[in-house]
Amino acid sequence: MPRTLKLGHQRSRSGWIRCRQQRDPCASRIARCVQRSTVLRLYSFWARVMERQEHGKSTGQIVDRFEMRILMCDRDNVRTRLFTSLCLFAGFCLLQSQLACAEQRPPNILFLFADDQPPNCLGCMGNQHIKTPNLDRLARRGVVFQNAFATTAICCSNRACLMTGQHMIRHGVEDFIEPLSAAAFDETYPVLLRKSGYRTGYLGKFAVGNPGRRDRQLCLPADKFDKWYGFPQSISFRQEVDGETRYLTEVMTEKAVEFLRESDSEQPFCLTVAFKEPHGPFDYFDPNAPNTYEDADLPRPETCTSEDYEALPEFLQESLGGDGAKRRVDGGDRGLQELRTVYRLVSRLDASVGVILDELEDLGLAENTVVIYSSDHGLLLGDHGLSGKWLMYENSIRVPMIVYDPRIATEQSGSRREEMVLSIDVAPTILSIAGVDPPESMQGKDMMPLVRDKSVAWREHFFYQHTYQTDPPRSPIPSTEGIRTKDWKFVRFPDTQPVYQQLFDLKNDPLERKNLASESQHASRLRELRQLCDDAPEQLR
Repeated sequence: MPRTLKLGHQRSRSGWIRCRQQRDPCASRIARCVQRSTVLRLYSFWARVMERQEHGKSTGQIVDRFEMRILMCDRDNVRTRLFTSLCLFAGFCLLQSQLACAEQRPPNILFLFADDQPPNCLGCMGNQHIKTPNLDRLARRGVVFQNAFATTAICCSNRACLMTGQHMIRHGVEDFIEPLSAAAFDETYPVLLRKSGYRTGYLGKFAVGNPGRRDRQLCLPADKFDKWYGFPQSISFRQEVDGETRYLTEVMTEKAVEFLRESDSEQPFCLTVAFKEPHGPFDYFDPNAPNTYEDADLPRPETCTSEDYEALPEFLQESLGGDGAKRRVDGGDRGLQELRTVYRLVSRLDASVGVILDELEDLGLAENTVVIYSSDHGLLLGDHGLSGKWLMYENSIRVPMIVYDPRIATEQSGSRREEMVLSIDVAPTILSIAGVDPPESMQGKDMMPLVRDKSVAWREHFFYQHTYQTDPPRSPIPSTEGIRTKDWKFVRFPDTQPVYQQLFDLKNDPLERKNLASESQHASRLRELRQLCDDAPEQLR
């Protein structure tokens, strides 16, 4: 059905009037403008012309058709034609002025990321059992990175990686207690964008520093953002707001919409939304969202077998990720329930993403807003019989990475890139989008040349490191470090005696079932990757 023409909110400083699309014929709309001789309706028409121009329409053709329809509307009313011609000229001048401003206007940036989401929990990544229509829509419009990774698979450390663009060995956040220093935080992407004139917001899980044990202002840096609704590591999905029980993500979504509606067309924004899904605790779910996976028979990972679990060294079997393995492998009820819960939470996150993206469209902001979607790290959902993250297995370190830039040619829509991109690439990419030079402290790379399909030199390997330790009586997490290339992975557990090593041929063994570290025919490969692992800490510190 045709949608009626609506004048959007008129900005007090810019005077920009936004018009929503309508499908009424142009001739009848212009005729009504001429017959009523109202400047407002002519102005609204010109706002519509501006929108068409931004979508690549020919201004000359629109103007020619406009003049012809004016002549056909009222052949005998010379005064009306003269008045309308003056409005046409004024509108044309306004169009050129607004287009010049639009070309200079920095883009808005929306960074959305999940907590514990491996990329195989997305429909657009080939999972036919999970429902993620809104993220799938974003993937169809944007560029999907098939090989995106976290450099440290734990919330606290990798969130610091996302903010700083640095490896953990440089930013120093190795646990849930220590925050970033004031000096380090001043070189994060939100602070640098705010200094350059952006309006910034942070909504959701922050989890870099414990406000009960360290400086609260560093652990929850509300003063560094224009809008803040951040919280530490431990928070429930069940929230009490004004005496009413609310689901956390519903509250976050409302605040995201509020932030967008408060935006000023003359000031670009960067909004970061850090969802808690699909991380636990799993003690409260959105009562307004149906559980479509309650009885679903979902396929387990191929390596979720007792054989794969028992092939692991004993220290991995007894680690935190191995807890409950016997009820997880070989079709155990625990593994199925974990899958159902994660799928349910990811679908709830996806619904929130849909609300936020739709609001961008409704406010006329979508055409100048770059959207990035990712996760702080992945999650083992029974792979090798394990749960959690921490280790260097693929689904622990892999993350989704989607970048949608509406300013880029539609030929790039839905394209896939094979380069290895990292969480540390997010910060320099965001700064690049805004036209802000990254500080020398950032170690990540700008992904935008890849998004624009340019040929650029890219990394051939990366260093992974995880050092966080649990306190008794919780099961331990073994320290891990390693090197991943396109086709090979070297993993080392430095605290074991003797030091345990793994070598996987990812091209021929993508499920990481056969450890080649002890096989003589791969000795040279082992030495090569081990040397890279030895050298990395000093090079990256």
